[in-house]
Amino acid sequence: MSDTVRITGVHAEGRHGVHEEEKTRPQPFLVDVEAEVEAARAAAGDDLADTVSYADIASDAVAVVRGPSVDLIETLAQRIADRVLARGALRVAVTVHKPEAPVGLPFSDASVTVRRDGPLAASGTIRRAVVALGANLGDARAALDAAVEAVRRLDVCVTAVSRYARTAPVLAPGQPPQPDYLNAVLTLTTAMSPLDLLAALQRIEVRLGRVRRERWGPRAIDLDIVDVEGVASRNPRLTLPHPLAAGRLFVLEPWMEIEPDATLAGSPVASLAAAAAARSGVCA
Repeated sequence: MSDTVRITGVHAEGRHGVHEEEKTRPQPFLVDVEAEVEAARAAAGDDLADTVSYADIASDAVAVVRGPSVDLIETLAQRIADRVLARGALRVAVTVHKPEAPVGLPFSDASVTVRRDGPLAASGTIRRAVVALGANLGDARAALDAAVEAVRRLDVCVTAVSRYARTAPVLAPGQPPQPDYLNAVLTLTTAMSPLDLLAALQRIEVRLGRVRRERWGPRAIDLDIVDVEGVASRNPRLTLPHPLAAGRLFVLEPWMEIEPDATLAGSPVASLAAAAAARSGVCA
């Protein structure tokens, strides 16, 4: 479930229109923006950094309206939408009003509304995704087998599954010992949106006994989206690429096994694995 940030009536003057006079004489524009966001973390922590600020949205709207001249208010709306989506909004609706448009007849307002999905919410485009799997409670091998089979039953095409590797758990300072993990990586292609894929993976976790109690705690199954082709996101619900994957040997090594030439955020996975191994004193 998502939340909405809304700001209406943002006023700025700009020089936009198809007529020469419109490109030279400043005209008033009003902008309304409705952004779908994930505000739960911001509300819990009372931290503006965890949501999309309506002040930033207003600044984006004003900057675009005051910016380079364009012919169409559709273009203005699109540029504002792009800026708001870049701030982490899941979806956005932008309305640009041009109350002094040269209509030639009596009217009260002229406006255009565009609605756009951000990369996390957009579906319909087939993308490659990388998913890391891990388990260290009960029969970990059976859990991974069941998870892989459950992923295959989603609206996806699983293209490769690595071998299962036994690895030591990553523990926080003072955290009690845990059993070793079995880890793996699979790749898939899907037209599902990244958020829909995340929701589907979390449902699989629940069915297989995952209980979220503590960070880095033991778990019956763990399914993490590491990377989605062409998607970069700072959204607190799903940050892509995964913010910790570049330093995790238990992700990089199985990924490298099935995609030797893979890259993560522009860096070769093989190089990242070598660097992570050097830091840990392990031979990659």
